[in-house]
Parts: sequence; structure tokens; C-alpha cells
Amino acid sequence: MKNKGWKIFGVVVLILAALVLIVTLTIDGMVKSAIQDKGSELLQTTVNVDDVDISIFGGTGSITGLIIENPDGFSEEPAMRFDRADIRLQLSSLISDEIIIHELIITGPELFFEQQEMQANLKTLNDNFNRSPDESEKSLIIDYFLIENGLVKVSTSIDRERSGEATIDRFELEGIGRDGNNTVKESLRQILDPLLERAIAEAVQSGVFDQLENRVRDLFDQ
Repeated sequence: MKNKGWKIFGVVVLILAALVLIVTLTIDGMVKSAIQDKGSELLQTTVNVDDVDISIFGGTGSITGLIIENPDGFSEEPAMRFDRADIRLQLSSLISDEIIIHELIITGPELFFEQQEMQANLKTLNDNFNRSPDESEKSLIIDYFLIENGLVKVSTSIDRERSGEATIDRFELEGIGRDGNNTVKESLRQILDPLLERAIAEAVQSGVFDQLENRVRDLFDQ
């Protein structure tokens, strides 16, 4: 009788372990698909993620190997990539109409600023984003967003071919989507607009553009 009890206990443990694994894989897959599908739709370029790993105990985890490809007409260098981002979210919000991310911390991302004639890759991505439809039925809140130790790689053909690098030591935002205008697209815009502005500023100050600051900014004002 005692052995039978242990066998039943063992079966229950195995079932619970299987359920935890299934739920975890489901959550990881949901987040990965959302990043890739929604990102590709909004930016009109390919967005890939290697892996998403989120614990069902506390909602903490990581996103690894994110790559945003350059838009058509530019080089094969990704427009943005990072090896790892740490995330803490409200798990129950994934099945609600309002996704709540408490923290999103990206360490060591690389942004690539490429200018060809009178076109810039980051401006093209921004234009694609602005033109894309906002059809999501969900809203998005990000309480705290941080980029640390970012690198801006610059390639330009203004006047002559040149390249260089600049850094974004720290870029942080709070209360994204908390103003009530929090569709997924509008919340992401609250990150994208100031981030592009910061990347341009760092690229200009890197010395790669010398005295061409106004001409670089003109690319984004068209």
C-alpha cells in the first residue's frame, strides 16, 4: 500500500512537471512570436529572435539574439541587434487586452546608421513604422525601459565614404503607455522616436559627419 502511494505521488509529480514545461514553452513561444510577427509587420522588415526564456514563477526571463534586418536597398548589416535583454512582466497580462511589462533592460545593443545618397536606413524603418496599420487589439505598457552600453555604428557616403562608431552609455524611459495612449504601436513609438533621435545625435557627435550635422538631420526631416 505504501509503495502504491509513492507511485501515485510520483505520477502526480511527473504530471505537474509536464504541465509546468508545457505552460513555460507556451509563454516563451507566445512572446517570441509576438516580437517577430508584430515587429516585422510594423517595421516592414524581418525581425528574428533566437530564444525567449520566461519563468512562470515571477515572470522574469530573457530574450536573446534579436536581429532587426536592414530595409530593402541597404547593406546586409542588421539595423539593430542585441545578444540579451532581461524582462520582467505580468504573466496574466499575456492573455488579457493589456500587456504589462514591468522592466525591459537591454545590454550592449548595436544600432547601425547607414546613409546612401539621400536615404538613411533608420529613417526608412521609421517611415515604415509610421505607415504601418495599427490593427492590434492589445495595448502595451512598459513601466521601465533601459538600454546600457549601446553602440551606434555609422556608415555614410555624404561627400565621401566614411565610417565610425559612437556609444549610448545609458538610455532610459519610464511609464511607457501609462498616459492612456497605449496601443502596441503608440507605446513602441514612445521608445522608437527618442531612441532614433539619440542615435542620430551620437552619430553626429562621433565626428564621422564632421560639419554635416544639418545635412544628416535633413534626411530625417524630409
